Amino acid sequence: MKICILLIATNKYIQFVEPLLENIEEKFLKGHEKHCLLFTDHEIEEVSENVTVHQIEHEPWPMPTLKRYNYFVEKKDFISQFDYCFYFDVDMKIIADVGDEVLSDLVATMHPYQSFFPPMIRSYERDARSIANVPVGHEPQYYCAGGFNGGSTKEFLSMSEKISFCVNKDLENGVVALWHDESHMNKYFTIKNPTKVLTPEYCFAEEFIGSNEYPYQNPKIVALKKNHNELRS
Repeated sequence: MKICILLIATNKYIQFVEPLLENIEEKFLKGHEKHCLLFTDHEIEEVSENVTVHQIEHEPWPMPTLKRYNYFVEKKDFISQFDYCFYFDVDMKIIADVGDEVLSDLVATMHPYQSFFPPMIRSYERDARSIANVPVGHEPQYYCAGGFNGGSTKEFLSMSEKISFCVNKDLENGVVALWHDESHMNKYFTIKNPTKVLTPEYCFAEEFIGSNEYPYQNPKIVALKKNHNELRS
């Protein structure tokens, strides 16, 4: 299978790219042909033959995350060459092998925090002005994290086109959803169910490592603990 890895790293987030690429090469879908499409505002002179760099403009937070599906749609012709594609937040670390269990048409990951809250108090977008609005009582089974998702190229690009359209409409109306692209993704999952929902072990909060109270104990992909304000400044 040909796998496209999607990464976004503008401004200070560029520091995470090299370690994650090494993780992906060593531990993610071994035995498959993998190629990274990196969206960045940095001028990168030397890249390996399995990395393609696409220049984007760095914008103030939260635009780099809110517009991620816009970026993917811009490069849909390139992404369409692949069988599957997966997006990682760039500040992630793969600490155990991730194999073919993640291959499915539309793949989501349970949020490491929100998944354990009652549906009515999960932080879906509740503002009716936003297209991402999920009314109380209409929540999907899972609240999913934006940090790791993917699927077959056809299904992933279909989701990307829908989300980018909704994000742009919200922006035209002066609205930004509570959790940005993640809010729009969770709204999408009220319309089209993921074909596979991975456990929080695939988007594991670093602060839970070693906690005997957390219900999942075998992290594979870790969301690194960091100073968000410093990185986004």
